Amino acid sequence: MKKEKVELKSTYNVPNLERGLSIIELLATQPKGLTLAEIIEKLSIAKSSAFRIVSTLIFKNYLQKNETTKKITLSRKMLTLGISSMNEQSLVEHSIDVMRAVRDELKESVMLGVLLGSTGTILEQVPSSYPVKLFVEPGTQFDLHSSVGGKCILANIPSEEADEALRGKTLTKYTENTITSKKEFKVMLKEVKSKGYAIDNSEDIQGINCVGAPIFNEHGYPVAALWITAPYGRLPASQFETKGKIIQKYAMKISAKLGYLTQSV
Repeated sequence: MKKEKVELKSTYNVPNLERGLSIIELLATQPKGLTLAEIIEKLSIAKSSAFRIVSTLIFKNYLQKNETTKKITLSRKMLTLGISSMNEQSLVEHSIDVMRAVRDELKESVMLGVLLGSTGTILEQVPSSYPVKLFVEPGTQFDLHSSVGGKCILANIPSEEADEALRGKTLTKYTENTITSKKEFKVMLKEVKSKGYAIDNSEDIQGINCVGAPIFNEHGYPVAALWITAPYGRLPASQFETKGKIIQKYAMKISAKLGYLTQSV
């Protein structure tokens, strides 16, 4: 029987399909994308094969390429497949009216994001009322350690799950404020859980601040995060606590829609 399994594997494997899946899995761990040369280097794939596979995946809209930076990332279509399998679309439906209410009160862009593997992904956004605003395409991925969405979720999942999400990952330094020590990051996660909200003090993009809170399902598990993002001049550190409590209140409204029962915040 053991010999038969080996023969079946060698007979029915499709090398280019395996390579394509490896490329997708690799890009799922790289929120900011990789160039074709970087993909070839990391996976040790022949240049001609990598070019054909990536070109096909781009043509079929599973990958997208930034022509300026040449970075290749997963597409919105790929995200949609993931959402369908996890039924996250209902999360957007439960959240959109609350997101608009947050925007109406605070005037800033409102984001909804989830954890997919070891990276975060934007599911939906409601643009700011101000003329100058940050627009992020749904499907955009974000690093967990430098983002408010990542902090909100990691702070509230079981510690072993958080450790698994961070295992083998380098906490890349994007600005002077980015936390790059895992020890410091874990201390910060405890503070986030205690306060009920998280902040991004220009840790991912210089000059852009964010404040957010976790969204829980009926089992008390953090399935998403809700946050606002704005230029630091409109969202200074002095407002983090006030805005954090406001967003926490709205996040709990979404949690209640998902069946989460708790005392009022």
